[in-house]
Amino acid sequence: MHKWLSLPGNRVGLFDERDYFVGETAVLAAAASRLLGHREEAFRWLDRAEAGFRHVVNAAPGMANVAYARLSLRFEMGRYEDVIDLVPSLGTSFGKLGMRPEVAKCSLLAAMSLKQVGRRGEALELLQPVIEDEAVRQDPPLRARILSELGDIHQLEGRTSEALSAYRQALDLLGSSGVSVARADLKMFVGAAYSGSGAHVRALDALRSAQADYLELGMVTRVAYMNLFVAETLLALDRPREAEWEILQALPTIEEQKMVPEGFAAVALLRESVKRRKTDPNALRELREHLQNQN
Repeated sequence: MHKWLSLPGNRVGLFDERDYFVGETAVLAAAASRLLGHREEAFRWLDRAEAGFRHVVNAAPGMANVAYARLSLRFEMGRYEDVIDLVPSLGTSFGKLGMRPEVAKCSLLAAMSLKQVGRRGEALELLQPVIEDEAVRQDPPLRARILSELGDIHQLEGRTSEALSAYRQALDLLGSSGVSVARADLKMFVGAAYSGSGAHVRALDALRSAQADYLELGMVTRVAYMNLFVAETLLALDRPREAEWEILQALPTIEEQKMVPEGFAAVALLRESVKRRKTDPNALRELREHLQNQN
């Protein structure tokens, strides 16, 4: 569709509709590339989107959405300080445009970045008022995503009951229809909360369910991360052979998708320990935590 729209001879609408749809289809292609873990391709699609929106009379909303997508990619690449530095200005831009849900999304992205650099108190302080914003209340999936993030901060701080309460509210908002990234993420958060409290059987159920959802969504890098999380949980349940299988499933994707820097020691240690049928839990934990910081 983007290719057809981009051809000079093809007309859509009467004014700048063609350029608008060129931008919108490129944004959708960027989102799909991002979900599949193809980040460089996603950046190229965002460049194409920007080129389309540049010729639209009211270019500001489209350009702001492209800027948000770029910051989301930077977050996934672990460039949290960049996001913390740049997202407030973008939130202000969305506010001036009257795009209240996007303002909330900027606060969410900022809080997620603050959490990743250890500034959990600031992240919590930022999100608590956002959850009560009227625009957020009218957008159940967005409110569920913010509740999930609040729950994750609580579980990281050891407040398991508060975390599970937030997760229950989020699940109620999402309902039970279909597979989605939001539901898969929430299941992962629930598994992490159970794991942190020592309820490893419950954790395993939640993590496997998240793993199946990511697999159905085609999110291969998330599936690899879940393989490692499941493996760590299986080791805690004294099921090392099953853990080895999960690790062996994850390693090819981790290497093919370049999910860790070349020569990352934990990968070699983990591979060797699995070969010797004596999985190194420290190498597994180090690799999983590194990947967690990239997701």
